[in-house]
Amino acid sequence: MQTPYWFQQPRANGGERITITLWPYRSLGPRGFRLLMLSILCLSFAISLLFFILGAWPVIGFMGVEIGFVWYIFRRNYREGEVSERLDIREDGTSLTRIDARGREKTERFDSPWLRADISTADGRQDKLVLRLHGKHIEIGSFLPPIEKPQLAEALNAAFRRQQGQAR
Repeated sequence: MQTPYWFQQPRANGGERITITLWPYRSLGPRGFRLLMLSILCLSFAISLLFFILGAWPVIGFMGVEIGFVWYIFRRNYREGEVSERLDIREDGTSLTRIDARGREKTERFDSPWLRADISTADGRQDKLVLRLHGKHIEIGSFLPPIEKPQLAEALNAAFRRQQGQAR
């Protein structure tokens, strides 16, 4: 189960903690996957039956391999979709936690108030959302669609500015 995309929690000392969780969008849920695999199975069965009636029974094995291949590709895609990135923004700094498909976490911490989010375009390639700090840049949300990145950059910069104001 995915955590909320944006979580804001006021703190007792007057500050706030902002947690932003990013993960890849998957339009086909488990129910849709089952329905798709069932329809592929039925279609393959009908085609296999036709070839069996025509005397080309070895085609049945290839159709079974095809179904297995489609299932494997979808499963692999879902496993890759389990990656996520979590930004935890507080008045004392920001941390970025990346969780890979196997559940391993890697956390980077930024204590500087000069952290900002920018959109970077290189040689006409897809825009990248990067966190910049003292000439260093770290790409985040590489799996997000390009239309979401500028909005997220604005929201992150607003959160960084708000936390800067509270830290003073």
